[in-house]
Parts: sequence; C-alpha cells; structure tokens
Amino acid sequence: MSTNAEVIASTLASAGVEFAFGLPGGEVTALLHACRAAGIRFMLTGHEASAAFMADVTGQITGRPGVCIATLGPGAMNLCLGVANAYLDRSPVLAFTAETPRAIARHYSHQRLPLTRLFGNICKGSVAISGRGTTELVESAVRLAAAPHPGPVHIALSSDLAGKHVRPGAPPRLREPGGSDGASDSALGEIADMLSEARRPLLMVGIGCRPHDAPALRRFADRVTLPYVVTPKAKGMLPEEAPGFLGVIGGMAIDREIMQTVDHADLLLGVGFDPVECDHAWYLGRPIANLSRAATRMGRYRPLEAIGEIHELLRLLDGVAARPWPSEVLAECRARLRPRPMRAEDAVSPLEAVQALREVLPAEAILTSDVGSHKYYAGQFWRAHAPHTFFLSNGLSAMGYGVPAAIAAKLHFPEQPVVALVGDGGLLMMLHNLVFIRQHQVPVIIVCFIDHSLSLIRISQQRRGHDPYGVDFAAPDFARAADAFGIRGRLVDSIDALKHALDQAVRAGEPALITVRVNLREYETYV
Repeated sequence: MSTNAEVIASTLASAGVEFAFGLPGGEVTALLHACRAAGIRFMLTGHEASAAFMADVTGQITGRPGVCIATLGPGAMNLCLGVANAYLDRSPVLAFTAETPRAIARHYSHQRLPLTRLFGNICKGSVAISGRGTTELVESAVRLAAAPHPGPVHIALSSDLAGKHVRPGAPPRLREPGGSDGASDSALGEIADMLSEARRPLLMVGIGCRPHDAPALRRFADRVTLPYVVTPKAKGMLPEEAPGFLGVIGGMAIDREIMQTVDHADLLLGVGFDPVECDHAWYLGRPIANLSRAATRMGRYRPLEAIGEIHELLRLLDGVAARPWPSEVLAECRARLRPRPMRAEDAVSPLEAVQALREVLPAEAILTSDVGSHKYYAGQFWRAHAPHTFFLSNGLSAMGYGVPAAIAAKLHFPEQPVVALVGDGGLLMMLHNLVFIRQHQVPVIIVCFIDHSLSLIRISQQRRGHDPYGVDFAAPDFARAADAFGIRGRLVDSIDALKHALDQAVRAGEPALITVRVNLREYETYV
C-alpha cells in the first residue's frame, strides 16, 4: 500500500509532470523524495515566487499543470505571488504546500495560517489532503487546473499524513471542471451575420487562443483577409510582419495610437479574447463577438460568445465572407506602428535596443519580459514569429517574472535561444536565480536595461504633477555581480556593442548577463 506522498507523486508522473519547482521545508521532504522516486525532477529555487513563476510558464507551454512546492507559513505566502499570476494569466498550475500536522492543529498556532481559505481566493480550487481517496483527488485537481479557463489549484498536505498509507474512502470535494467538450454553434449564426454585415470588422486574438489553434486561425485570417490585432499573451499566433497586422492591443506602448485603429472598426471579432489582459475598460460599449473555450462575460461586459474548441469554431465559420478595409485606412493604421527612437549621448534608446534583439536573434528565439517600462516596448515592438516564443506577466503584471520564466522556457525548449528582458529593479528582486542558472547550467541570456529607477512609476508620478519620489535608486554593477555568481557579465554602451555581446552569448551557448544603460526620457513618449 502506498503513502499519500507516493500516491501524489505517481499520479503527477502519470499526468506527464516532469519538473517540480520549490523551496522545501522539513514538512514536505516526504513529498520531495516521492517525486524523485517517481521520476519527477525537483529543482530548488532561491525563492518560492520563482518556483511558482516557473510552474506557471511550464503549464503554459505543456498544457499540463506545472508543479510548485513550498512549506507552510512563510513558504506558502511567498508562493502566492506566482500562483496569483497563474490565476490571471490562465496557466494550469498545481501548488502544493505543507500544512500544520492534523494531530496538533487544534492547539498549535505557530506558522499556522488558513491556507485553503487564502489560496481559495487566488485559485480555481483549494483543498487539504485527508488521507482518503488521494489518487482521485489529485486526478481531479489535474483536470480542474487544465480545464477552461486554465488556472492554479492548491493542495495542502500535512506532514503527519504525507508518510501514512492512503486509506479507503471518498476524498475531500474539489470542484470538477465544467465547459464544453466540443464546439457549440449556438451563437455562430448570429456571429456570422454580424461579420458579413460589418463594414470594418477587426480580428482580435487573445490569451484564450492556444498554440494548437494557430493553424486554423492562420487559415481563417488568410481566407477572410481581415486586419488583426493581438494581445500580448497571443503574440506569435498570427504573423506580425504581415500587412494585416495592426499592432498589440491591451495597454502596451503607443496604446493611444492602437486605440485609434480600434476606433475605425465597427465589429471586433475576438478569438480567445479575455478582458483580463486589458489595463483599462476600453472594451465596454463596443460590438464584440468572441470565440472562446469558456465564458468571459462579467459585469457590464456582455459580448456575443460562442463557446467551444476555438479551432473547431473557426472551422464552422469557414464559409463566412467579410468586407476588406479601405487601403488608405489600413495604410494610416500601419503607419502608427513606426515610432522613432530617441537618442541620447550617454544612453541607448530602449526602442532601438528591443529592435536590436530582434535583429540578432533567430526567428525561433524566445523572449521573456519582466514588468516595467521595457515590458511595454517588448509587448508592442518585439515581433514574435510563432506561438510560445514570447512570455510576459500581463493579467497580474508581476515584477520578477522575466528571469524565472526564461529558465522554465529553456528547460522545455533547450535548442532555442532564450532571452530574458528585465529592468534593474526587477533584476534586484530576482538575483537569486543566478544561482539556479549556474547550478543547473541553464544557458539563458539576461538583458538588463539600466535606468536607476522604477521608471514606469516615475512617469506616472510626473503625469500626475508630482516630482519623482521613492522610485530612484543606485543600481549595482550587475555585470560584476554576474561574474561573482559564475556567469559571464558584460556592460555595453551602444547598440552595436549590444548586438555583438548578444551574438557572442548565443554562439557560446552559455549563461550570460548583458547590461545596457537606456534613455529614461524615451519612455515618457511611448509608454
């Protein structure tokens, strides 16, 4: 008879889980050893938030829940940032935490927190292992995490149950996933009519569109010849060098200009569109029809939605015709995508720097972006050529995401160059990941923009008429710090030097950290 820890690990292995990320405490050691015996590789992170971010990106890539593990108390609390990010970025994750031993829980308060209540507010479900029906419970959690909308599920395991044998009986209840098993054409007729009658329909691709939908989406876009915009989490789903591409919607750089493009449309045809990606409610009051795996309606947002598998819904719309946009309007919209860099004597244009990354890196390269002003540039100006080549935190917009996201992407795509674009503030938060990169020889390249400021907040203060306060700091010499961690570090001061350093790092196939001083003032124009 197997223990609860062994059953958890074997069930995860059967579901295709390869990695578990985390920072252990004594309370979860039984689970760690069970994972090792089941062939799941546990990877130690320097902070639980990094573990959850890695699990998040793993879930996005594989479609199966990524796994993160933490102890009770402070470990569980640190895990919350990445778990909340998975919740709002629609990523399947299983978050395991220790729990106060059941035998003493009634009279023991040290490090004891109401974990299932806490995680229940940022997860699709939260449950404590009871020792009964553990296989069925974990299987249910796997299904729930992956079902539309995907998201995290939290499971608490008390140390006094981990090593005990599973008992017969029913497990604690965990909500079973709902949703459709196939395409539903109940609203497609009305959507088809709206599309045929619209004068300027605009295709709008969002987070709910998955990589396996891309072939059907590209066939549909080619046939109907609609212009299109994408949200940041949908970059790469449609070609961004094609004439029909009119930009990235949802609050990235030059957002005012992109919204002028949207204003030309009299119908927005969403494909996996989800307002969770939008930083203001521009979608209210607009005619929107949406193809989605799960309903996105909430409050005053009431789109006409067809629910089902998106590639099947697109196939059912195959015979619909749409009117082309006037050529002069398309030309005007495309012209908005060509901003000019702002050069300075002592700093590099961040716009030119992002363009330099795209110029040097091959088409299949993966870019992960941390949160900050540079995120707005990466989201808008980095051209993604395929799904799963661009990752950023958008629903939650959590600083610290970029480096652990790059690590997870490289673990799953070892043959593709992976670059993390971060700011100096975000890198300070996540410097501990250099230990992970060195220890496991994960050859990610970190490009850090140095402006000695939380520039996004700085700009916000200035626009509100305030002097910058509490946002500036003296960034350390990250290149020398990288050397101390055993990773090649380099400071560059020009676009040519950035290109050269990046090309060298890609060719070497080793971890590297490249820092570049960027022009803070340019952000004021485009963010």
